Amino acid sequence: MVESLFHPTLNLLIGVSVLIVVWKGGIMVIEDTITLGNIAEFVIYVAYLTWPVASLGYTVNRLQKSLASWERIDSMLMEPIYIQSDKDSLLQDTIDGKIEFRNVSFKYPGSDEYALKNINLTIEAGSNVAVVGRTGSGKTTLVNLMPRLFDPDEGEILIDGKNIKRWDLQQLRDMIGYVPQETFLFSTTLKENIAFGTAESSQSDVERAAEIAQVRENILEFEKKFETLVGERGITLSGGQKQRTAIARAIIKNPDIIVFDDSLSAVDTKTEDAILGHLREQLSETTTIMISHRISSILNVDTIFYIHEGSIVEYGSHDELIDKKGRYADMYNRQLLEQELAQI
Repeated sequence: MVESLFHPTLNLLIGVSVLIVVWKGGIMVIEDTITLGNIAEFVIYVAYLTWPVASLGYTVNRLQKSLASWERIDSMLMEPIYIQSDKDSLLQDTIDGKIEFRNVSFKYPGSDEYALKNINLTIEAGSNVAVVGRTGSGKTTLVNLMPRLFDPDEGEILIDGKNIKRWDLQQLRDMIGYVPQETFLFSTTLKENIAFGTAESSQSDVERAAEIAQVRENILEFEKKFETLVGERGITLSGGQKQRTAIARAIIKNPDIIVFDDSLSAVDTKTEDAILGHLREQLSETTTIMISHRISSILNVDTIFYIHEGSIVEYGSHDELIDKKGRYADMYNRQLLEQELAQI
């Protein structure tokens, strides 16, 4: 409101000042106190002074805005970092990728309700598992604890039998490839977006990752191919292309553990099958965790964990869970019915 009133008011004052000068000056000319040329001189001098003074006001305004922005940025930069590596943190040359959750409970800061309650699970090295459940059940929270975006309030998480709090934080996060729900692409080339986060990646590395993620053919259709500039947040790409670019970004790290957080929701079923086939082939020795609302994405995984209200209530293979006729079976049958209705 202030901004919208400021500029019209400023221009109004400038115009009124000229009218006052002409009115008062006219009276003085009639009284033979000054000449007509004096009025013209005064108006010209006022015009000369008006815009430098106005520019000074604009500059002060910009300075105030910049100071306010800097205070916000500075307060964020000075925010204490609670999750850090221990002084005697572990550094290992080889990592198997076995993951264990032991009696893990967690609630977000400022919340009285547990997002996860007494989670116990074991994911063997190189296995392919899935985590399913309704929206808000705690699936993303579960995988966010692994790279220590948060630390659990109770229990412990182990990788290769060692508490993740003992791992060097940089190495811990380097060993985990993570494809989030919301893909963020930078306003730069596709090649740089895929290679983001890796120290040195050759063109062949980028193309291999893109091939596994089933986005290479799409990229080669662009005029500049991998040198194509991506708009802010990937606005020039479709939803599926953005997701597959993010998958390629995770794959190029050659992680020991890779997490797909509902990252195939924007691709069609045929492309999804091709991506999953490539992933199973290329990442056969990588511990893979998939979060998905679409049952078709997880039919061939080794183990499925069903989370309900922050607790694991069922786990087993797809066939085992169907035989149990529990929550997973209800979810599966509901999706089958939805597909049949969509076809009709």
